[in-house]
Amino acid sequence: MHTDIAISHQDQQSDNTAATWPFLSMVAVLGLLAYVGLSTTRSAWLADSLALLLAYTLAQAGLCLSQRMLWFKHAGQRWLVLMLSVLLSLYAGVRAEAMFWPPLTTGHANWLLPAVILAFIFATVLPAAMDMEIKRRTQASLAAEASKYKVERQMLEARLAALQGQIEPHFLFNTLANTRALIHQDAGLAEQMLNHLIAYLRAAMPDIRQNTTTLGQELDRAAAYLQIFQIRLGPRFQFSVQAAADVRACLIPPLAVMSLVENAIKHGIEPQPGDVRIDISASSDAGQLQITVSDNGRGFQDELGSGVGLLNVQERLLALFGEQAELQLQPQESGGVRASICLPATSGSLS
Repeated sequence: MHTDIAISHQDQQSDNTAATWPFLSMVAVLGLLAYVGLSTTRSAWLADSLALLLAYTLAQAGLCLSQRMLWFKHAGQRWLVLMLSVLLSLYAGVRAEAMFWPPLTTGHANWLLPAVILAFIFATVLPAAMDMEIKRRTQASLAAEASKYKVERQMLEARLAALQGQIEPHFLFNTLANTRALIHQDAGLAEQMLNHLIAYLRAAMPDIRQNTTTLGQELDRAAAYLQIFQIRLGPRFQFSVQAAADVRACLIPPLAVMSLVENAIKHGIEPQPGDVRIDISASSDAGQLQITVSDNGRGFQDELGSGVGLLNVQERLLALFGEQAELQLQPQESGGVRASICLPATSGSLS
């Protein structure tokens, strides 16, 4: 698709800056020459017309030559070719009038014909040349902007891929560490956790490196992760996941919800004794998607969010949405933290 667009831009530039060869005026010059050759009499108006048409034809041909030849890449080169063609047309026009001027007829003042030729060329050829140069400069500016946008886009995609790569091992290492710890406590539960992890990875890996995923897929992954974690904490840990079907179809950056869940478990749930829970909810209103991860854990501490997870989410939201998205962390009155992501609700493409 990018290739087709590039070709289309090149064709458009060629059409916009192409000058028209002076075929009609060339035919008119040849016709006048034939008439003069066959006629036994000559007239001043015929000589003047031939001189003016010949000068215009040569000047217009110079304009076409300067605009169409590929080796004239700079504006200075094109203007030099045009000026040389104007001088040639002026000389040719004066010589043609002198050659075909009727004998024994009083001629014009020496400056009159060159002035008329120059005025005619400046009124016809010069505006066309200026218009073409303006179009060339505009198209070059647009091409530079498109190239700049393409480079920025590639840099953004590379940045997102790098940020994404930071999250994946963070999530996997935490899960495997939990499994390793559980092996020494209950081998049966450890095996069950590994089975859940394998099932999770089978569901997650096909699109884990994509730029976007649906909220529904992300919530399913979060639920599978919390089920794995529930094996470790036992009955004291509960969770809920709530989102309407239309909200689950919205697109979000992959692992955004998982980062909030991991942060809640690491900094809030694990250090908190007694019954703990995590509630995940999502809603859409006025074109904005609101995702909330709440816990009743330990609450705000100095190390909250100091790891890769939340900083990574902030970076990706900023890169993809700018000021249209935000990540907020708020303490809850009953204890714990409420983390929320607000971003534009879309089911199309985040790119």
